[in-house]
Amino acid sequence: MKKSNFWKSYGFLILMLTGIVAGCVVGAIWPAVMEVVDGETIIVDKGATVFEPLGTVFLNLMFCIAVPTVFCSISSSIANMQSARRAGKIMGVTIATFLVTAAFAAVIMYVTVRLIPPVAGEYALVEGEVGGTLGVADMIVNFFTKPDFTELFSRRAILPLIVAAILFGFGIQMAGGAETKTAKLLEAFPDKISGKCRKKSPRSRSASGPVPER
Repeated sequence: MKKSNFWKSYGFLILMLTGIVAGCVVGAIWPAVMEVVDGETIIVDKGATVFEPLGTVFLNLMFCIAVPTVFCSISSSIANMQSARRAGKIMGVTIATFLVTAAFAAVIMYVTVRLIPPVAGEYALVEGEVGGTLGVADMIVNFFTKPDFTELFSRRAILPLIVAAILFGFGIQMAGGAETKTAKLLEAFPDKISGKCRKKSPRSRSASGPVPER
């Protein structure tokens, strides 16, 4: 692998890991200094926390990219499949895998909490009113769906977003699949974000020959 290709493929990951290590080193060398005065915590020296806005901007940008990328990737993968039956089979396997892994995680967490209780000793209970609890049906509805379309495009609603993306992908599959402009747009968006979509140069086009018509 050439040096330019290696940096193009792993440059962002290297820079991100370097930034994480550099942040840990700077935080250890220049920590924030806090003092407690009259029961209140006062920051005497902000230390490395002065760089916090830079990290916040980076995380916000990543969160903004994650939601449309997840939606377009799932919808595109379903829409560009050869047949709806194959897409349905893959979705069934995916859902079954999700349910099995979730069940394993629940069992492991239950056993862990029983063996190592998270709360030990005595503690006081605060009196107050307890609101009504949600039933199983309401929990499932709130877990997989949202009452408003705009609430889907939030990083706090990834599962409802995945459900909407699956339904949208099947809709495109039934409307023509990979030949539709919507499917091509959904396929191009994640590639543009990840930097994998590159325009061919005239030299590469002449070497590869004319593009056959479908």
